[in-house]
Amino acid sequence: MEEAEARATTPDGTRQRDAFISYSQSKNAPLAKKLQRGLERLAVPRFRPMRMSVFRDVTSLPANHDLWQSIQRELARSRYFILLASPEAADSPWVAKEVDYWLRERDTEHLLIAVASGEIAWDERTGDFDRQETTCLPQNLMGHFTSAPLWVDLREIEEQGHRSLRYPPFRAAVATLAAPLHGRPKEELEHDDFRQLRFVKRLGWSSVALLVALLVLAVYGFFDASRQRDEAAAQARTSASQALAARSGQLLASSPNQAAQYALYAEKTRSTPESRRALAQAVAAAPHAKRRLRADADSVTGQEGASRPAYTDVVLSADGTTAAYRSEFDQTEGVRLYDVRSARQSRAVRAEGTPRALSRNGRVLVTEAYLNRVQLWDTRTGKLLRTMATGHTEDLPHALHGLHALVLSPDGRWVAASHFTPEGEAFLVVWRASSGREVTRLRVSDTRIGLGFSASGSRMTLVDSRRQEVREFLTSPARWEAARSVPGMTGAPAEALKYSKILLFDGARKALTRTPKRAEVWDLEQRRRIAARPLKSYEDMTVADGKGTFVVGGRDGTVRLYDAALRPRTTLGRLVRPASTLAASADGAQVAVASYGGEFNLFTTGARRGQQVPLGSKEFTFGDLTPDGRMAVHRTKGRTEFWDPHTGRRLGGIPYANLSVNLEDTAYTLSADKKYVGMQSVEGNQDKGRFDIWDLRTGKRTDCGVTLDDVSTGLLRPGVFFLPDDRYVVGVWKGAVEVLDTRTCTRTTVMPQPKYTTTSIHLSGDRRALIVLSEGSSIDTWRWDGDHSFEHAAHTTLPAEVQPVGIGVDQEGNQAAFSDMDSHVYVVQLDSGRRVRVTGSLPHNTDDVAFSRDSSLLFQGFRTESTQGVRVLDASSGDQLDVWTTDPPTGSARQNEGMQVVPGPADDILTLGPDHKIVRRTVGVEAWHDLLCGLVSQPLPAQERNRYLKDLDVKAPCH
Repeated sequence: MEEAEARATTPDGTRQRDAFISYSQSKNAPLAKKLQRGLERLAVPRFRPMRMSVFRDVTSLPANHDLWQSIQRELARSRYFILLASPEAADSPWVAKEVDYWLRERDTEHLLIAVASGEIAWDERTGDFDRQETTCLPQNLMGHFTSAPLWVDLREIEEQGHRSLRYPPFRAAVATLAAPLHGRPKEELEHDDFRQLRFVKRLGWSSVALLVALLVLAVYGFFDASRQRDEAAAQARTSASQALAARSGQLLASSPNQAAQYALYAEKTRSTPESRRALAQAVAAAPHAKRRLRADADSVTGQEGASRPAYTDVVLSADGTTAAYRSEFDQTEGVRLYDVRSARQSRAVRAEGTPRALSRNGRVLVTEAYLNRVQLWDTRTGKLLRTMATGHTEDLPHALHGLHALVLSPDGRWVAASHFTPEGEAFLVVWRASSGREVTRLRVSDTRIGLGFSASGSRMTLVDSRRQEVREFLTSPARWEAARSVPGMTGAPAEALKYSKILLFDGARKALTRTPKRAEVWDLEQRRRIAARPLKSYEDMTVADGKGTFVVGGRDGTVRLYDAALRPRTTLGRLVRPASTLAASADGAQVAVASYGGEFNLFTTGARRGQQVPLGSKEFTFGDLTPDGRMAVHRTKGRTEFWDPHTGRRLGGIPYANLSVNLEDTAYTLSADKKYVGMQSVEGNQDKGRFDIWDLRTGKRTDCGVTLDDVSTGLLRPGVFFLPDDRYVVGVWKGAVEVLDTRTCTRTTVMPQPKYTTTSIHLSGDRRALIVLSEGSSIDTWRWDGDHSFEHAAHTTLPAEVQPVGIGVDQEGNQAAFSDMDSHVYVVQLDSGRRVRVTGSLPHNTDDVAFSRDSSLLFQGFRTESTQGVRVLDASSGDQLDVWTTDPPTGSARQNEGMQVVPGPADDILTLGPDHKIVRRTVGVEAWHDLLCGLVSQPLPAQERNRYLKDLDVKAPCH
């Protein structure tokens, strides 16, 4: 047993399998099952646990990337490869991939062949299998044997159907295969098996022994059944989690919200690398989604007529703080008001009409009621302020057209709307909101006109595209200016009501006119066209007044941004059904979208999963972020400034900056109270330098510092760190790892530096665990005692071939990650020394690594000639979960610039790449759970829950 345990354990502590069975699931599954059972039970006492561990894939899983990674792991930990040969196995692509992996990574001496069907023949002349006669072997196996191998013939056994160890030919075949696995002769194994059989027979003759055996078997059966039941339940949850994760991946492109829902259920059912991959992909797929306040209806009765009113309507205040929403699918009548900042409903207004406009601050709501009436509501109290009528409320032949154009001045003092009369004539009416009195009435060519107020509300601009003219209404004298001609402006055809709209923006100085096939942007002051673009199929369009950014809702449910020149920009997301109405804040930062199915989504044009951190409009380059992510350093000639990436504020500056200092020769650290900064640098190309502490409030150097002599540098940047109480600083000085007492300016040695080597240090997120990496791949862990010294906690090593270029330590200092010059990443458990090498694609030019706050995920920056981004890795298994790409490097990026990744505040990481942008990304399983629950908090429909989670007790993840 001791020999078996030693054989079953790999050097890194993981369990090793004895054999891997590769076979055709469609043809040889029963034989493979019996063969696995025979190998595990041969020559094993009947009441002793099995010594052999044989892998057999018993599920019909889809051919995807996740499945192949799992199979690769099982192949890598198996000692022998058993090929159950048959014509069906020869044609199986999975068998070919498994054979190809084994031939590439291992050897033919540990490859055994068992022939289940088909023909096999060896050609002595060519020294290979006869390719004409052999029909049961994959083609990629040909040419790899130097002499005729021994194979076990199971064809007669398969034909007879006797697949039991009691059948002598089957037992002999199993013993032939088991002999090299056990390292024992075949005859000895068969002898042991016969001896165990005789023992059982003798036991059966004795009634007392039978009773004892029955008792033992009953007890063993009870515990074995419990174990199997627990294992079956765990396997069921794992399978359900993997299936939900796979479904989430299928929905990423078509419905990110639903993908998020399935990813949340996958993680809730059982946390696996696949479920964490689904979370990462769902977060990346909806970078602009802020909140889904209402789900899509299960069924929609639709009559898609041009004059049909939208099933859902939404408006947004100019300051982006308030949204008003009404849906025919809502059981509560009226208009719901939402606080955009908290994404919560504030109240429901009992209005009978649809929301059409909000004042700039969101305090006044304008609704359109039946028969061309306009109502004003107080959003704070929900009370009706007043009702205004167009004067024609009966016998309207165009009643379904409603009030086509309706605007409210930014200050809420003026309301204007276009309408039809019973005779079919079109008019524009302007009311004074305070009294509800009609101020002026103007005849227009059509109700499809453009209306917009200036930012101050002093003037209202009217654009009549069919007449090709622009007029202005001055609110102070309450009069119209003379019309100005705009030659060449395209008017919409009379029948194209649904896709005809004129949007004014930039303080009503510019206008977009749209027809079913074309959109044009006009400068109304210069009366000229400045942009034009043919439009593909879309459902609705709106504009951010101050930003000049257009939001377009496509018929396929996509919501996309266009700039003022009608060039396509970011895709914000996708709805289940086409967007019926869209609304945007004046600055374009907030977008509200409602669909024909009642779905209501809030988006932010700044990606919440990748929010750029503006730091005084400064440009930062690779290395300007400190390794702990607490500072961004900006150097100019003779001065260094320090910025806080968390708040975006400037911390202070010092009158010193040595621009000739190389990146690998500098180090900075910030005290916990953000009042002091430590800076270490080397003067020019000399081997001398200094570490000093500067007061950020005065910009002056303190009296305590360290002179550096004979400075040696390695591949990793030097590190200096304030410890938790801000009194002590740890660094590598004077040939040793030392702690500096800033009050007495004395130093104590933590660890002497070995001669002729370099030492790099890194501190955990809680600043209590110090990781010391010495040249030669030696790793020492020291823990701060909370008083004045470090205590040695653990020692381990990296593989000799690893040359670290980046290091990351988790929050509590339990594990560290090292990226080497070959772009590999090694995750090391510091206490046990267990390490995992990351799998997945291996891009060139990889750089820093950083853990999430919960230590479950690892992030590595990378850069290629065409792109840059971050690899998302599973810290426990080493699996690559996703790749987040960012903007391509700028033209001014230097060739040696990489992608810096450091821990950020709270559940964030910070990235800084060749685009010179510092981006904060929300990371971590718990953080992603909270973000995705904000997008879709509803439970799975009953049908889908029964499909994936039948007989499993899984609670809704967001409740």
